[in-house]
Amino acid sequence: MGRRPETRRTTPRRSQRPGATVSCRIRVALPRDVWMAPLTEAYPSVRFEVLDRLEVSPRRVLFDVRFPMLPSVSWSERLRRLPDVRSVELIDASPSAEIYRILFAGRTFVPLVKRLRILRRFPFPVENGRATWLVVGADARVRRLMTALRRAGVAFRIDSIRRGLGDEAPGLLTPRQGEVLRGAVAEGYFDVPRRISLTELAARMGVASSTLSVTLAVIEKKIVEPLAAQDDRDVTHPRSARPEPPAPGPPREARVRGRA
Repeated sequence: MGRRPETRRTTPRRSQRPGATVSCRIRVALPRDVWMAPLTEAYPSVRFEVLDRLEVSPRRVLFDVRFPMLPSVSWSERLRRLPDVRSVELIDASPSAEIYRILFAGRTFVPLVKRLRILRRFPFPVENGRATWLVVGADARVRRLMTALRRAGVAFRIDSIRRGLGDEAPGLLTPRQGEVLRGAVAEGYFDVPRRISLTELAARMGVASSTLSVTLAVIEKKIVEPLAAQDDRDVTHPRSARPEPPAPGPPREARVRGRA
């Protein structure tokens, strides 16, 4: 008799399920030794925007930042006077804003978010010494971030926290449009009656009122059109609609009498 081939018992591999991912919007008070803190506190009503950053060495980080145009203010000169700012390069300009690439050699939050493997969404706004981050990661890691900030003595406030990767529908709004929408809602632009005018909102955001008007129109179009299209589909082709039965004809007796 031939030997039966040996059968090995294999333990079924467990499928790796993703952990609970959360998106947390927090407002962080920047420490005084972070270069943006004194600069933004000097202009408390102006909204700055960090577009991107790149760590070039453990204590050297490149930042791309959008600065709104203000009368009689030279952002290049102001930046060069800040401690630990090593270089300043103007990379783009428009009538309403300038974008600078800044090399900073000092304290940043980059090592902390790297250690916890948490992503911050870019761009994010900075106003009056406070940065508003949208951080995305596993629930436990986001909680550890809060603990680390408390231990470091960094004041912060949680604006919102929810499950998933973000609070905008994928592909609906760009990051910049999402920031504008949240800012307009927070300032009461969409309240009835409005708590702030378009001109006042534009001044707080540091953009021209004409630019903000176009941006808000695009945002409203992107949000309203899908809803209107859905309403049209529901009216034209209601799911619950069924063809009506034909109207009943005259009774049989009446038809017989008609033939007589």
